[in-house]
Amino acid sequence: MATPTHYAYNTTGQRIRQQDLVSLLKADWLKQEAGPRGQLFSEYSLTQYLDLEYRLGEKILTNDQDSLLTKSTGERKKLLLAYQLAQNPDYLILDHPFDGLDLETVKALKAQLRLLAGHTAILQLYTRHEDLLTFCTDTLVFENGTFYKGGKLKPKDPDLKAEAEYQMPQALTASSDMPEVLIEFRDVSVSFGDTCVLQNITWQIKKAETWQLTGANGSGKTTLLSMITGDSVKGYGKELYIFGTKKGSGESVWELKKKIGYVTPVLTERFDGMHSVSDMVVGGIYDSVGLYKRPTSLERSIAAQWIALIGLESKSSSRFRDLSEVNKRLVLIARAMIKNPPLLILDEPTFALGDQDAALVVGLINKLSESTRAAIIYVSHRQEPGLRVDREFRLTKTEKGSVGTLKEG
Repeated sequence: MATPTHYAYNTTGQRIRQQDLVSLLKADWLKQEAGPRGQLFSEYSLTQYLDLEYRLGEKILTNDQDSLLTKSTGERKKLLLAYQLAQNPDYLILDHPFDGLDLETVKALKAQLRLLAGHTAILQLYTRHEDLLTFCTDTLVFENGTFYKGGKLKPKDPDLKAEAEYQMPQALTASSDMPEVLIEFRDVSVSFGDTCVLQNITWQIKKAETWQLTGANGSGKTTLLSMITGDSVKGYGKELYIFGTKKGSGESVWELKKKIGYVTPVLTERFDGMHSVSDMVVGGIYDSVGLYKRPTSLERSIAAQWIALIGLESKSSSRFRDLSEVNKRLVLIARAMIKNPPLLILDEPTFALGDQDAALVVGLINKLSESTRAAIIYVSHRQEPGLRVDREFRLTKTEKGSVGTLKEG
């Protein structure tokens, strides 16, 4: 049997709808070339199985004693792939298969797909060149919502540097009353029921430090962050100190959030209305979705400085929802920083971005690290080229919960 042809398509700067992928799954040219049976490995497919279990209690990817709802992103993807491969497909469409996965899971998944490629056609959609499967030799063409066969895959463009010269805006408020140690975990353990998630975590975050928080899927990174932001009650009664105050000693969640800038790609879903870029950035002062009071001239001026810093002066009046994905990320960072928070949390800020776009975000993060007194916690499975961090805090899963280790940058 001849080795099938494998295809790849770089989606950077484009919006590929799930209906477009479903159409590719049913494409006549693909069925004629590879065979009649195909599978779509995507978040869309996972969501369908999650919905079946959540609404109807119908479990397809797990057994009666297990639940897809309690699994991490990596565990869910492993279960989905195992189920789809059990169907013996002639071809498999991979929609950004490595997004959100830790490095070890990516390595194992690539090895599994490499074996599969000997007899099953692979069609991969990707944004980051490091994710491209090496056996994909041909390209797809995407026009008017339809995928066609293209030519041979071209080599990677080696010039990916995109760090601009930035001039930092003035601080709207001062945070001079902050202690030197902003966040401190002292031998903190966290359990959910009988399951220990975090074990004896000891971690100090000081002013102006830049940390990368890493760990495998399901290692407790989200739990750790939610204890800092106040979104989890697990920090109460623990030796956890936020801005010099022991957690649970009287501070409100909203008081904490005023001192924390928080950016995650899912935030874009909250701003699907008519908010302009200018209003988005100014809204960061009040932590509001939309403006419910008239900003002062000074606030508008500083917002304009932040918009200039990220290079979007010409889009100041544009609707946020109409921006490209990378510009949305830049605006969210500016929005988080305009209130001059002592702590900035960046949760997967380059998720699903192409190489050039990710380099823009990395350039901005580096400048914030150099030119502000904000401590930065950067969360990502990827080691982004050019990203400068002082230290790494890594969570490692054990049978008794994840333990934390420190590593100098």
